[in-house]
Amino acid sequence: MGLMCFIAVGIAEVSSCEVTVTQGQHVDKGQQLGMFHCGGSTHCLIFGPHVNLSFDFHRTEPGLNATNIPVCSCIAVVN
Repeated sequence: MGLMCFIAVGIAEVSSCEVTVTQGQHVDKGQQLGMFHCGGSTHCLIFGPHVNLSFDFHRTEPGLNATNIPVCSCIAVVN
């Protein structure tokens, strides 16, 4: 495959806690109080011009109207 480049774009712990109850609200045991969100980091792989890649866009096209591709899905294969 030859030389390739890995670019870390914001590789860091990016998380938040969202509280969904209000002050003074009665909650019962086991009732949801909020949720934890984790994510926000990404990375890029850059291949040399001699590498032949076949992309799988999972029945969507890149652009503003694209749908999400499931996490851990194969998006490209080196031929």
